[in-house]
Amino acid sequence: MNNTSYVFGIIGLPASGKGTVAEYLKSYYRADTIKFSDMLRKVLEKLEVEASRDKLIALSEVLRDELGQDILAHAVKMGVDRSDSNVIVIDGVRREGDIEIFKQLPNFHLIGIDADIRKRYERSKVRGEKPEESTLTFEAFEALEQRSTELTAKALLGKADLTLDNNGSFNDLYKQIDQYVETLGIQKV
Repeated sequence: MNNTSYVFGIIGLPASGKGTVAEYLKSYYRADTIKFSDMLRKVLEKLEVEASRDKLIALSEVLRDELGQDILAHAVKMGVDRSDSNVIVIDGVRREGDIEIFKQLPNFHLIGIDADIRKRYERSKVRGEKPEESTLTFEAFEALEQRSTELTAKALLGKADLTLDNNGSFNDLYKQIDQYVETLGIQKV
């Protein structure tokens, strides 16, 4: 990372569009993407354990409890430091301590993504990112919102430099991203 790189931390509830925003920035602004859950998935894969939401959360909590609450944020920051891209996306910011670490980076911007719970539920069933999503009932999806990781993420949305409304079309979302990124002087490639 150089001092002119822009770093975007993405925060949002499940299926709010974090991955969509990250992919858009990657495709149109040549962003490097670093996803909190990727390192957790790699550990579970090596252990031959399915990467369900429950397992990802459990592993995250064990690592944080045993090695420090900021252990994952420091690992992600190392990835940011190694990047030579002018735009870097951190997908899946979840905790206040993570934000504090990333705020130390020059040109860090926290982007929140908000979407109606019904829309997020429907998206989660279609995307199938986690094994259990395709069979999850709406009531079970609602219950996920009460987990500590989701309650924290919801509370931190208010700290975002920008909150994107992802209740419309992809194009509506992309326009919001472009407008914000262009105010920073970053052009599409």
